[in-house]
Amino acid sequence: MNYYNPDIDPDESEQEYEARKNEESKSAIELMFGIVEVLIFFLKIAAIFGMFFYAGFLLSQKFWGEETDKFKIWSLSLFFTYLIFCIIYFFKGTIIGLQAKNRKLWILPWVICVLICCIIPALIVKSFVAGMFNLTERQSILCIGLSWGAFILFSLYVYGIYQFKTPTVPKILYWSYALGLKVSL
Repeated sequence: MNYYNPDIDPDESEQEYEARKNEESKSAIELMFGIVEVLIFFLKIAAIFGMFFYAGFLLSQKFWGEETDKFKIWSLSLFFTYLIFCIIYFFKGTIIGLQAKNRKLWILPWVICVLICCIIPALIVKSFVAGMFNLTERQSILCIGLSWGAFILFSLYVYGIYQFKTPTVPKILYWSYALGLKVSL
């Protein structure tokens, strides 16, 4: 038995043992990074779309009441969330149509979309980042700088996802975008 390496196999050489241990370490590190990537992905999805799903959830509770079974609440939440996204992409269609006609009125639906889709979720992220500090530290330059930095970066990130001035649309929402485009042209 090797006292320095208690998990070495009896018929394994020192080099084979080192190679096996290095491979195990690489696998563990890759697994940890994979888990962190999945966690970050779900946090992004929650931060970007969570507000809309929560609004759909509140609407479904308003229409059916809180005592309704969970299947109806969740299905109506998804339906109302879809309708909210239809409205957003309808506005996106009007933005593209009004820009194509060189009308300055495109700024109004653009401002509405940016406020709803970028600014409000970024304010939630800003308050989440500020909430990570103690109450006594929230007035410090570090807290203010980090929270406003998170606000700016997140709002730019979300704006890059929606791209309100380009005609990119998910297939499931194309009909509302096309309707907005048709109305504005």
